[in-house]
Amino acid sequence: MTQVREAQFRRIVDRRGQAFAEVEVFTDHPRDPQMLAYFRMREGGGFALLRVVANDADTEIDWFDNALHDAFVDVTDTLLSSPDHLGTDDRDSFASQILAYPGVSEALGRSWPI
Repeated sequence: MTQVREAQFRRIVDRRGQAFAEVEVFTDHPRDPQMLAYFRMREGGGFALLRVVANDADTEIDWFDNALHDAFVDVTDTLLSSPDHLGTDDRDSFASQILAYPGVSEALGRSWPI
């Protein structure tokens, strides 16, 4: 299971009329140590992790908007599934690590649109 080393709330983003909280996450993952995690507020309170993306861009060559590849790759399924665990368990554990990082849950709560 990938471990969170640092997490920081970045912003609330609007995707097709729905609000998502974007959190930058630094992990111990060897291939994708820096990721963006997207959360949505649950109806009963709290936050649900919906998607995790890794930035596959190389800043040495991708200093402009390069449409030749997908710079942000959705790694949700590959990251949060392992032979030893169910995907739901891994997702909940990873989300808990992010939300437990100092200041993240508080920032999400303060920034969420009413």
